[in-house]
Amino acid sequence: MQTEHLNTIEAAFGKVSITPPINGIYPDFFFGIPSGVLDDVYARIGILRASDGPVLVLAVDTLGFGVAEIAELENVIGGATGIPPTRILITSSHSHSAPILCPIDLFGGFSPYFDGLCDRVRALSKDLLARMVPVTLSFGKSICDFNVNRRVITPEGTCVSGPNPDGVVDKSVPILACRTAAGTLIGVFFSYCCHPTILLGPEVSGDYPGQTQLALEARHRESVALYLPGMFGNVRPNLSDGESRFRKGTPIDAMRCGSMLADAVDEALKDCEPIGVDTIHTRRLRRSLPLDKPPSHQMLDEIADQAIKSAQASEAEKAREPWYRAGYQLAMRQWVQQIRLEQVEGCVPMAVDYTFSRWDLGDVHWITFSGEFFLEYGLYAQSLLEGDRTFTLGYTQGCQTYVPTAQALVEGGYEPNAYKRWHQSAPFAPEVEETVKAVIQELVSDELAQ
Repeated sequence: MQTEHLNTIEAAFGKVSITPPINGIYPDFFFGIPSGVLDDVYARIGILRASDGPVLVLAVDTLGFGVAEIAELENVIGGATGIPPTRILITSSHSHSAPILCPIDLFGGFSPYFDGLCDRVRALSKDLLARMVPVTLSFGKSICDFNVNRRVITPEGTCVSGPNPDGVVDKSVPILACRTAAGTLIGVFFSYCCHPTILLGPEVSGDYPGQTQLALEARHRESVALYLPGMFGNVRPNLSDGESRFRKGTPIDAMRCGSMLADAVDEALKDCEPIGVDTIHTRRLRRSLPLDKPPSHQMLDEIADQAIKSAQASEAEKAREPWYRAGYQLAMRQWVQQIRLEQVEGCVPMAVDYTFSRWDLGDVHWITFSGEFFLEYGLYAQSLLEGDRTFTLGYTQGCQTYVPTAQALVEGGYEPNAYKRWHQSAPFAPEVEETVKAVIQELVSDELAQ
């Protein structure tokens, strides 16, 4: 491993616990109030400073942040450090056993817990900016093999959920390592393309990303490991029941997958190549993605009727339903009311805004998207950049609904129809794929603004 300085980069890394409660409050969880803590969850920060100033990455063990919550966090970090929003990346691991800080179903983000998280992020970012040290950067890459495409297409051309070993998947593990002049690893950014859905409570957990980060920090005791979520809208852990369905994951599964990914990061660390960075170019775009026609009155009536039947079910009937069913049905009833009101007031949205970013650190590129994008978009971005040093990241600058391909809209399945859970007024129009690809082309081809 070469340690000579190829640049004048400085860096600092740190983490702070956000394990609830904070301010005496538990945030929202899919599974209600936790029965305990399987592993602590954290907010981790890495700051890099080049000749053109600092950039900051905040990686948090949460299901996700809403767009409004992201704006508040950017204000908090900017107030503490002076770093502008375009030079701040905020990611969520998307663990389904971690706090929900985004609007999905009946859940939301703003709360005394979120206020406490902001206070801890403010203090940590300010402290880190005051203790930057010279570092060298290096890039590495390996593979990890516990993910699989989760969309199976039937002979009729429709989608069902199940392991699809022939579907698109990305098993690469890109990393960006930061070492002191003495060669000590103080921080590592790493990414993997896989939904953190091994667990769904009842204990607090960062799922496999949290387990990986903790394992790496135990192995490299002076370092902080930051997980950057890949574009895994249609990819999940390959926990099969031996047939055509996924089985329920266990804490042992999460620990095993976390250890496998930590091993892959360590493998990449063994064969890193130094990269030269003088400036860190960043660019952010806010672009509208087209929506299709809103659901018909008949469909809205059917959704509302189902919600009412669910609410009026007997206690015995409710006991046989999944625990989340009642809350989901109530959320659907409220969504119907939202759509009806938009139609009455003549303000039916025709598009929804998403955030896209590009960061260049030497010849390493980060392309980020603010929703649950299908992997195909990440692979498209990588193909345009014609290199193997590109991170494509989802769940960054906001956690919004799934953005499928045009073909997936035809095939159906869970992801294209989940927009209702995210309070989106209508499914995406078929033109969404060409629109997203045009934004990616814009990021790739335009001269970057700092």
